[in-house]
Amino acid sequence: MSKCNLKNKYIFLPFLLFLIPLKGFAKITDEQKMLLEGLPPDQRASIIEKMDMMAQAQGELDEIFEDPNTLIRRPELDADEEEDKCPECIYGYNFFEYAPTTFAPTESMPISSDYVLGPGDMLEIFLYGNDEDEATAFISRTGEIFVPYIGPVNLLGLTFEQANELLKTRVAAELIGTEISIALKELRSITVYFLGEAYKPGQYKLSALSTVTNAMFASGGVNKNGSLRNIQVLRNNKLIANYDFYEFLLKGRVNSDVKLQDGDVIFIPFIENKVKIGGAFRRPGLYEFKENETVKDAIYLAGGFNEDVAPNTPIERSSINSETFTREVAYLNGESGLSTPLANSDVINVSGKSGLEPRTITVTGQVNRPGDYSIQQGDSILDIINRAGGYTEDSYSEGSVFLRKNVALSQKKAFERSADELENTIIEIITQGTANLSEGTIAPLSALITKLRNTKPLGRMVVDVDYLDLKTNSANNFLVEEGDSLHIPRRPNSISVVGEVLNSSTIVFQPKLSVNNYLDLAGGLNNAADKNRIFVIYPDGKSKLIKRSFFSSQDNLLPGSTIVVPRDSRPFDAIKITQIITPILADLATSAAAIAAISND
Repeated sequence: MSKCNLKNKYIFLPFLLFLIPLKGFAKITDEQKMLLEGLPPDQRASIIEKMDMMAQAQGELDEIFEDPNTLIRRPELDADEEEDKCPECIYGYNFFEYAPTTFAPTESMPISSDYVLGPGDMLEIFLYGNDEDEATAFISRTGEIFVPYIGPVNLLGLTFEQANELLKTRVAAELIGTEISIALKELRSITVYFLGEAYKPGQYKLSALSTVTNAMFASGGVNKNGSLRNIQVLRNNKLIANYDFYEFLLKGRVNSDVKLQDGDVIFIPFIENKVKIGGAFRRPGLYEFKENETVKDAIYLAGGFNEDVAPNTPIERSSINSETFTREVAYLNGESGLSTPLANSDVINVSGKSGLEPRTITVTGQVNRPGDYSIQQGDSILDIINRAGGYTEDSYSEGSVFLRKNVALSQKKAFERSADELENTIIEIITQGTANLSEGTIAPLSALITKLRNTKPLGRMVVDVDYLDLKTNSANNFLVEEGDSLHIPRRPNSISVVGEVLNSSTIVFQPKLSVNNYLDLAGGLNNAADKNRIFVIYPDGKSKLIKRSFFSSQDNLLPGSTIVVPRDSRPFDAIKITQIITPILADLATSAAAIAAISND
């Protein structure tokens, strides 16, 4: 099997492992075939393709694990899109993307002259000249080796170079006309301990040539909470070094690497400081930084600016105020700005030349001057509302609909992942007889998959755009981005009731009515309703799950709210996906409520 093919298998290994229990599924029964035929053509094709992959995987898994040094991809890094891979992980974490299942000490590393010999090392000895001989000798526990014609020689604590010189001196003095040459044939092993926030804490047997970097690769590196810049090496209960893996990763420097000895402890502490770097940098991402490092150091970590950055472009630094615990934005220029110390959770951003091109935000609804407005770096939502002339008398800021493109993209990806999960559930039902192979179970799942694949999320964000609050509370006055849109609806006077009721309705809002009252006005729940998972979507997009037994006049409904009654999810309890379906329904309903708010204005 080629190296390339193996790598592809490792990438899909978590998926394959999930499917191991489905052994024997390739033989489809008539009942299973009937269930498959009941699915839409696109879902049927997708599910059959996955089942074929499982059939191939079953025969390949044993072959993969025959190799004792098999590398398994970390599940958190198994994403279809590069930007989706563990966004909470610091730069350098994916360097250990493939964690070893086992480890064999490395023996092929070059031997340096300062290598200290010790018990367990094996030397090859060559005598030539008047006396010729060849021998292999282990260094004993006392540090001695046996040299032909000379006898025991103690090499304990000597470097390879020192041992070579000592033996040459002894041979020259005792064997006239004879010379000696030595080579290190086998290295002794040492035992080191990986502790703290290591990916796989434990005891490791390594080559005596190993350094901290070698040990990091042997053990799989650090977990998501582990520091890469403050790796501690302890020897005889004393801290002997702090190793910065970024020195190797970003600069290629190995001079700061630490040679390990038997019994050393490598301790990985928690990450203390992170900075998020975005915008027109060569390598944007999440980085660990050290105390006293500055914005200039952060720029270096991210590889510097790319060619898209214009001269003298200000650097945006967003930081948390330690007194108010609110996030504040400052724009830094010149050397004084670059020398600003970093603080934990800082966000550094810089705009490229493309960011200087006209960018717009769309404002619609109940503002005095609706339309498209150009935005500049640092513009806030309050700036945009002021340019639009403020709100009209009929405005209802509590029901504002704020949309953002990258949020919509994330939502769409989430919908696709949920659809894939549900397809895997259908495979489980078909192949294992879960939920008694019920067509009544598969049909609603299939309908939900279709809904998820066909829905185009709007990218709604829950924001507070009350004008007075924006002026007095800077924490809520967020920065706008290219492609954002804000819709301020007209003050509504109704409550919508949708889902599993006898008559989905829009009902005139009455402050004293409860959720239960509105459900009664909509004809009550039908037989397919989930009585225990009814939720309310408020005008600002927030949702709240309400248990029917607690419905009261104190439900705090606002005009423009939507009461959603989902389909009963109890048939899914047997396949343990209720926790998946409920949030999906809430997300779909929230998108629908946003569309309704915009279209009804």
